[in-house]
Amino acid sequence: MLLYIQEEIEMKQKAKQSGNVMFEMEAAIASLFVILMLGFFPLFFQDGYFNIAEAKMMFFYFCGAGLTVLTVILAGTGYLQEQKTGRTGKKTANTKKELKETLKQIPIDSWFAIGLAATVIIATVCSVNPSESFYGTDGRHLGAIMFALCIAVYVILGKYLRPGIWIAWIFLISGGLVSLILILQFWGINVFHLWDDMQPNQIGMFASTIGNVNACGTYFCMTLPVGMVLYYLSDGLLSRGLYGIFLTLGFYGAYASNTDGWILGLGMSFLVMLWFSLKNHDYARRFLEVCLMFWGASLILKLTLAAGAGNTDAFMKQLFLGLKLQNFMISRTVLLAEGVFLIFLLILVITAEKKKWEIPYWNIRRVFFILIAVFFGLAAAAVLIANLSGEKQWDGMLQWMNRLKLQDNFGSSRGVIWKQTWIAWKKLPAGRKFFGYGLNTFHLFLYEYQGAELASYGGRIIDPHNELLQFLSITGIFGTVSYFGLLISSALLAGKQSRHAPVLMMGTVMIFSYMAQSMVNNPTAFLMPTLFLYLGIWKSLQRHYKEKTFLKG
Repeated sequence: MLLYIQEEIEMKQKAKQSGNVMFEMEAAIASLFVILMLGFFPLFFQDGYFNIAEAKMMFFYFCGAGLTVLTVILAGTGYLQEQKTGRTGKKTANTKKELKETLKQIPIDSWFAIGLAATVIIATVCSVNPSESFYGTDGRHLGAIMFALCIAVYVILGKYLRPGIWIAWIFLISGGLVSLILILQFWGINVFHLWDDMQPNQIGMFASTIGNVNACGTYFCMTLPVGMVLYYLSDGLLSRGLYGIFLTLGFYGAYASNTDGWILGLGMSFLVMLWFSLKNHDYARRFLEVCLMFWGASLILKLTLAAGAGNTDAFMKQLFLGLKLQNFMISRTVLLAEGVFLIFLLILVITAEKKKWEIPYWNIRRVFFILIAVFFGLAAAAVLIANLSGEKQWDGMLQWMNRLKLQDNFGSSRGVIWKQTWIAWKKLPAGRKFFGYGLNTFHLFLYEYQGAELASYGGRIIDPHNELLQFLSITGIFGTVSYFGLLISSALLAGKQSRHAPVLMMGTVMIFSYMAQSMVNNPTAFLMPTLFLYLGIWKSLQRHYKEKTFLKG
């Protein structure tokens, strides 16, 4: 009897050791994947800009498939080892009850991820072109393989990644280099000969090592919010200085990308950061410091433009000078007003902190965001009413409503694409409305239903430059709810848990920033893997949220 008990104990110890070894190997593979994707993926290219989308797609396919296959092999080996040693135990009469309890413990973001996985299958099998939906050979290359690997990355990183300060440093180096390369291009320096053999009218369409300028702007909407939170939470003088340099370069780079989408994303970032900051003097001061960095980057841009006014070889700079909104943002009047206002608030908060004044931050937050919600709610309602009223012309005191009607030339012809996409979606059969036309088939969908109306448009439309309309078209209502449900629930869960682990704040800020800009942009073979990479990292942070000090220093 004693011998049997001893053998049982030894078997359990061996199983535990084996399980630990397997987990360590899985964690190491997850860390290697993050290093490759976070550090090298944004910088990777082949043959300049001519095949940059395909090059990044293949890079992710290689890394994502490697991560998935190796993890499955290790997990399977561990399971077989458990079976061999008898560690799995016997089934009990309470199996169903335990299953119900397990299901209850699954967080809502995981349920949306399961829904998205189901969407990938349905939108491929039921696609008008299953082969295209599976491989994603056309357009933005967002087929089933791409989405399946993205979901696998999210699940594996969430389960096995061990987050640490090393992630922040890799992130800073890679993101900083992307910004620096773009700034040099802005001033006419052909870094890595990326513009070689390109037509003059094509140069302004690509930036840094990201590729498409819209994708580059979106990249800043994902990286800068993370940098803002890292600075916000950092206590060390050196780390704060490095985060500050990263943010200054990034804000300058966002301007240099020559797109407007980043304004939506970063604007949302600052609003979400303000929500977290209106708690105490320290948080308010850190927020104002981040705002001053944006102001400082804007001022530096203004000064360097004045100093380099005669540099006509800087093609990206010449394009920037034609952007009305961004030039307004760096006008003397705006910069002066911003600077005076921010410095006044900073002095006020510092004085209140030193003299221990009581400031009703909670009341300020509540009133401010109620006003913001009312304003945007009324604005959204007015826009919807104006555009859903057909050809009706408003007069009298409501004449201003006519200006809210979406024009065809809005946002580099996004207006006409959005209109035709919505009209086409309404023509879909009921089943297609719910499950979509098929992954990576937007171009087929749009020209099937509205091809005649778009015949005179010119060029080939492969996406609507609006993620809501895109997912609604290719995955239907089911897929749209699953995708945006995953993003929103991840953001809200991270925000809730940030009460105990403030580092999770970066997940909330980044996701809302991404969603804001996604209303005027489209996902790509670079952006989608990057988004799920970040979601996986936030998931791992949620798993380790009790480790409150790992990002300090």
